[in-house]
Amino acid sequence: MAGGKHREKKEQAGRPAGRGRWMTVLLLGLFLFFLIELLGSSCLFARVFGIPCAGCGSSRALSLLLQGRFGEALRMHPLILVSLALLLAILVFIVMKLWAIRQGKSFQLPLSPRATRTILFSLIALYLIVYLVRMILYFPHTEPMCYNPDSVWGRLIALIRILARR
Repeated sequence: MAGGKHREKKEQAGRPAGRGRWMTVLLLGLFLFFLIELLGSSCLFARVFGIPCAGCGSSRALSLLLQGRFGEALRMHPLILVSLALLLAILVFIVMKLWAIRQGKSFQLPLSPRATRTILFSLIALYLIVYLVRMILYFPHTEPMCYNPDSVWGRLIALIRILARR
């Protein structure tokens, strides 16, 4: 009897924490949605600084990819297939870890920490190189690598120019 009450209290104590996490995720999602609506762009970096980020064009590339327009998708973001493969691998590892935890087993990545770091730094280098090439070839006039003069930074520069003329 005492064990049953103890277990019941433990389960009740765990419920608000789970609800709290989901509420936090929901509120964060709503905040981001309203932030996007307020700033008018899904890329916060581009909206603030006026220049595209390394991921700019990925959403449009995914949409084009889903429509079967592979060439246009790769033009919008050349690493869209790498990004999707990476996301899929992460999801698979998360599911494998959750499955192992559910069965009471420990889970380890199939790669050594050194190999994981090497892959991570290689991917970061690849994304930076592709970003720099895209900026050199397409910025500021070719989608998605366009300059946004209505960005926070662009408006600040315009204000400074107006004040400097006076």
